[in-house]
Amino acid sequence: MKNDFILLEHLKVLQQKLLSTDVPNRPKYLNESSLQITNISGESKFKGKQFSPKYFLIHHTAGKGTPSQVVKILNCRHYKGSSKCTTLGIQWIIDRDGKLYQALPKGSKGAHVAHQKSGMGHINNSSAEGVEIIGLNDDDITIKQCKTALLLIKSLGYSLSNVFGHGEVSTNKQATEGKKCKTYATKYWDTPEDELPGGNDKEDEEDEDKKDNVTTTTTDISKSSTNDDDKDDNDDDDGDKTTPEKNGFLSFFEKLGGMLKKEEVSKIQEDVQRIKNLLK
Repeated sequence: MKNDFILLEHLKVLQQKLLSTDVPNRPKYLNESSLQITNISGESKFKGKQFSPKYFLIHHTAGKGTPSQVVKILNCRHYKGSSKCTTLGIQWIIDRDGKLYQALPKGSKGAHVAHQKSGMGHINNSSAEGVEIIGLNDDDITIKQCKTALLLIKSLGYSLSNVFGHGEVSTNKQATEGKKCKTYATKYWDTPEDELPGGNDKEDEEDEDKKDNVTTTTTDISKSSTNDDDKDDNDDDDGDKTTPEKNGFLSFFEKLGGMLKKEEVSKIQEDVQRIKNLLK
């Protein structure tokens, strides 16, 4: 038991180093999930204040393209033929392969939601961060993208009750926007990461049975940038001053205490080696 306690203390030190050490070219991961982040926030022209979001919104781009193209369009939106640029911002982007991109500096307020429905005014740019998932519409979003969205949401510490599809919140959006990934999150909220559907296997899509066999025409993101639906998404909300009601970051060591009692020494040593490998 004494040896277990000493090992726990060593693991705490290693975990602190892992979280605090900024090693160049080392992939960045969110808490305990396997998500790897590509940071393209330097490409955004949006300047948001630091804030503490309470809610999380799931968007889709209504077009195909790359994360950098998404940011470029958000940097300069032309409404109703105006030559004036309106700059918008989103915290996260998920590409067609399910890869995650950070599109604004850490902790920055964005501009991605407006025209709230009755009773949804408290979900605004001052209280919510969000993710743009690249896809034509909700039917075009893949299970792999939804898996990344779920891992992101849980890694950030949100409760399921504070997660919304954009279509649930805004009147100027399709009611289904964000529905597929919200449904996925609801269904698999308590499922271990290694058991989540959303790998490379085609059967993941078939198991969900969400395809309506609707024929859609591919839309390039750049051609959808004149859509006025997002007008006012950069409103500086003076609404509710929210305080975070998150579950907090997932605690590796809360679970580790139980592991030390249940697992054999060999398993503990494997865990130690895994952390050491991450620090290399």
